[in-house]
Amino acid sequence: MKERTYSSPLREAQVRRTRATILDALTQLLADQPADQISTREIAAVAGVSQPTVYRHFPDRQALLEGLADRVDVLSGPERKAPETLDELVQIASDWVVLAETHAVEATAEAVLNADPRRFSRATRRRSADIQRLVAEAFPEYSERDHVRITALVRSLIAVQTWLRMREEFGVPGTESGPLVTWALEVLVREIRAGNFPRD
Repeated sequence: MKERTYSSPLREAQVRRTRATILDALTQLLADQPADQISTREIAAVAGVSQPTVYRHFPDRQALLEGLADRVDVLSGPERKAPETLDELVQIASDWVVLAETHAVEATAEAVLNADPRRFSRATRRRSADIQRLVAEAFPEYSERDHVRITALVRSLIAVQTWLRMREEFGVPGTESGPLVTWALEVLVREIRAGNFPRD
């Protein structure tokens, strides 16, 4: 006999609220301590839920950090149109950096998650694939390997780790680093178009 599935809008709303409460608690804790020092017991206490509830919604640290990374992605807003060309991406790069600054705790959590390449967030993998597609369209005369190398450079410039390093190590906030990143991307794209990229 097939098991009946039942979907309740009220139940789904409660699940979303509980997840949001847990992520809010993690965000609050991340403001004062590194992600790897925060226990699920602390998260549960701040969120006002039981420890098993935290595990039910987020079975491990990876899932918690993924939740925050997804939040940063959502914070960019559904109205924010994805760039359709590499030039469009260059023009909005500064906005992404400022967005990270505006949501610094969540962006820092994503940087922590992405510090280990084996644990890149879904949002990070999706952005990288989108950038590689834009690079291939912008520079069809280059080889596939060159597309990968160009993508790696572009992606490194607009990575959340770049924002974090400039902010924490050099004291350059996103409002300042955003225009710098845009400038660096403009120079890079101009030089590639001029044929000055070291080809494979």
